[in-house]
Amino acid sequence: MTHDRCETEFDTETSRLAVAVGGLAPTTSVPTCPEWTVRDLVTHVGTGHRWAAEVVEGRMQTPPPYAVVDAPQDRGAWSDWLTAGAARLTRAVRDCGADAPVWTWRAEGTAGFWLRKMLHDELVHRFDIELACGGPGEVAPDVAADGVQDLLASIATLSHTGSADPIFTRLTGTGETMQLQASDPDLTGAEWLVERTPTGVRWRPGQAPADVTVRAPARELLLVVNRRLDPGGQGVEVTGDGALFTHWLEHSRF
Repeated sequence: MTHDRCETEFDTETSRLAVAVGGLAPTTSVPTCPEWTVRDLVTHVGTGHRWAAEVVEGRMQTPPPYAVVDAPQDRGAWSDWLTAGAARLTRAVRDCGADAPVWTWRAEGTAGFWLRKMLHDELVHRFDIELACGGPGEVAPDVAADGVQDLLASIATLSHTGSADPIFTRLTGTGETMQLQASDPDLTGAEWLVERTPTGVRWRPGQAPADVTVRAPARELLLVVNRRLDPGGQGVEVTGDGALFTHWLEHSRF
């Protein structure tokens, strides 16, 4: 997606999340993030906004200390608090330019990376809240597809030999392949071939024969690969080596 589109969707997702969390008690458990209450989730998202904004505002080339910023106790203040953090990040990226070089933990070392990353983090957590209330809301298929691609890029970084992450490094392999396909009729190019190599996960856009293929509408595909939807759910097709995909899910949890 273009940077302008990311900015628009980021604003939209912040508003959607603010509405979703406003209807739940702060101490309500979030089933898809069982270690969190709703207030913990709000704290996580709002802290991420502010920490990313700090990186961009200072055009930092090394990461600043990560300090949790607690969400207000009063859930009535959450909407303004989330909006303020998101607006700070958007303003910081606008001020320095999306292509300005800053520290990131992936290869894309630009300010714009942080807006896109926070968009997709917030989107998944909005789904967490909605799933706690009965079911996920809507998202534009191309935004969901971009979220799948963003996740693959993150996993490729974290699974590489030498990574300090003990979970994702277990996704190394000997050439096993996985095909992900979004099945939305008006969405083109939303397919990715993933390969598990001895040095980490590699991926590229496109379609090719694979050991396992996972096909679903973009929203459901995003939910499945983020472990928010059972791969046996309605609309999701898994063909080939299902055990390979199960192992992938077990070792790709953020």
